[in-house]
Parts: sequence; C-alpha cells; structure tokens
Amino acid sequence: MELLIGQHDAQKLTAIRSRLALMGRAQIDGFLSEVSARNLHQAASSESYNVVSRRATGHMDMSQQWLDMLTPPQKTGLAQTIQEAATTDFQYLYDNYPVYDAVEDGVAPPVWKSVYDFLNGEAFLELMRDITGEARIAMADAQLTRFRRGHFLTEHSDEAEGKNRYYAYVLNLTPVWRIDWGGLLAFHGEDGNVAEAFTPCFNTLNLLKVPTPHSVTQVALSAGAERISITGWLRGR
Repeated sequence: MELLIGQHDAQKLTAIRSRLALMGRAQIDGFLSEVSARNLHQAASSESYNVVSRRATGHMDMSQQWLDMLTPPQKTGLAQTIQEAATTDFQYLYDNYPVYDAVEDGVAPPVWKSVYDFLNGEAFLELMRDITGEARIAMADAQLTRFRRGHFLTEHSDEAEGKNRYYAYVLNLTPVWRIDWGGLLAFHGEDGNVAEAFTPCFNTLNLLKVPTPHSVTQVALSAGAERISITGWLRGR
C-alpha cells in the first residue's frame, strides 16, 4: 500500500509549530491523502486483533481464541476485574495489533510493512522533526488500536525509561465519529479539569509531547462505530 502525505500549506504548518511549542499538543487534519486514509482504514478494519489490558504482573494480551474458550461467568468476572482495577490504578482495555513488533519479527503482512516503512521514511520523519522542532527524532514505532464499546485508557504520561520517546502520535482512521460516543483524547489539567480534548476525527494526526498527562475516555455503549487508529511514539535511537 502506498501512503501519501496530504497537502499542507506553509501557514497551516506554522500555526501547528506554534501550538506545539506553546501547548505541547496539536492536530493536523487531512494528514494523509484521502485515498491513502480510506485504504488504511479498510485494512485496519479487517485485521485480527488481540484484546489488551493490565493485571497485577503487568501487560496482558488476550487472543480472541482464548477469550472464546471462557465461560460466560468467567468473561463477566474478567470484565469486572478490569473495570474495578481502573477505579484506582492505571488500567486499559482495547484491541491491539502490534505493527512495529510484527515487522521486527518478520511476520507482518505487506500492508503493515508498508506502513512501518512510511512511518520510518525520511519524508514522514523530517516533517515530524520540522513541526515539533525535535531534531533527535530518528524513528517511529506503531500499533493498531481499536476501541470498541466500553473500552478505555486511564491517565498516563507515555514516559518510559530508556525508550527515548519525544512525542506520541495518533493517526485517526474512523470515517465518522461523534463527540458523545466518547473515545476522546483528554488532556488532564493541574486543576483537576479536562484542559482540552481531541475528538478522533478521520485522517487527523494528533501529536503530544512526552510526558503529557492524558487518557482516552471510555467509549459509550451507544457508540455507532469503532475508534480505530495507528498510534505510537516518535523516538530517538
């Protein structure tokens, strides 16, 4: 799959640079060409995902095959445990396909290898260095994420020792999304209020400086779509 960056005029990019410098977060709408974004959404919609969450010992990957083996009471108990843990601890629940890991392991389908190559190509990385002003950006990792009804990601800052993460990015791929469906990228203010929130608008690239306290609000039970995106970090070596 060939991915092309959309047309972005100089005035627009200047405004984004200024916002990032001031706020540490910004959105770039129409980031890819329309055809590229729709092809990418189609590929992401047909991918097989694991469900990911946390337990006491750390990250947990749950295959659909394993979940299908659980009895209804076991599924209910698992869901309750995950939700209760989110009351006081860092917790998450969403679907994941690890693009970066699959490519590094040599098992990624061609479509995700092409996405990996695009994100680590000089055209994308140079644009990110230019917009963020962070000259140390040398690579991008990536995962597919899919938030379905009830899925969420509680407050965190993306800081991870030894990972050299400078900015996080989210490329939103769901064609239609309503604010009241939840799934908002919410930035936490020091006063306990939501300082700002980004709706996952189609073909919009969100950028946020690491560390930045943020969360993804729970997707409503009334949501009429799945919140699909490519997410990752712009990193140094």
